[in-house]
Amino acid sequence: MAPFNTEIGISSWFGYKYSYEERFKLIKDAGFQSVMIWWGEEEKHKESTPHIARKYGLKIENVHLPFFNINAIWENSSGGEELFNKYLLNIDDCRKHEIPTAVMHVTSGENPPPYNQLGLDRFKRLIEKAEKNGVTIALENVHTLEHLDFIFDNIKSDRLKFCYDSGHEHCFTPGKDCLSKYGHRLAALHLHDNDGTGDQHMLPFSSSVNWERIMNKLKELNYKGALTLEVDAQYSNVINDYTAEKFLLEAKNRAVKLIDSYILK
Repeated sequence: MAPFNTEIGISSWFGYKYSYEERFKLIKDAGFQSVMIWWGEEEKHKESTPHIARKYGLKIENVHLPFFNINAIWENSSGGEELFNKYLLNIDDCRKHEIPTAVMHVTSGENPPPYNQLGLDRFKRLIEKAEKNGVTIALENVHTLEHLDFIFDNIKSDRLKFCYDSGHEHCFTPGKDCLSKYGHRLAALHLHDNDGTGDQHMLPFSSSVNWERIMNKLKELNYKGALTLEVDAQYSNVINDYTAEKFLLEAKNRAVKLIDSYILK
């Protein structure tokens, strides 16, 4: 088996209100090699972020597309069509900025609309656009898995992949083992911890996620992408315990511990 890739990445938002210029410098100085960039509409200067990240020598692993009102993608409504068209433009953004992968949610909350042909057709068209643009779409596990199953079962494309979120699995779908279920499609990671009661975006080893199981599964899958943390000092209520510099250094050290403890043993 080839050696595990030890590239370490982190989300561009980690809880501290700095400019992208400042955040990417801090991320690089802490020892990370790559970033995942939030591509939300509220980010007024997002078009400049790929250039800034690369200026600091950071690889862009993927962008996370916005998921506000994502349930509308399954609905016959003006909101659903508007959202779908925005995602088409996001795929153009990825091609323009040479970003290889876009991460998407497929539902929100515990009671999304039933999966249906309309939503499937929209995802098919998004994948077709991604294929033409040389972009991969990685769908993320959230509260329920039925919609993921429906899409993966009905769309066959090398550009349709999976983004594994450790925190979501632990608090929303415990016992489902998403890496065994979808690991053959794995293209991105969102690694963070919680106590099982909510999506808390804690640093790894802060609570009760079973890291040994996850990391051994990644080793078994021979995963080659970056080990990317999606941690948030503000959301996990530790922002007063760390400066931004110390939080990033601690995040990097926890990622190294994951690799040293389970992957390289």
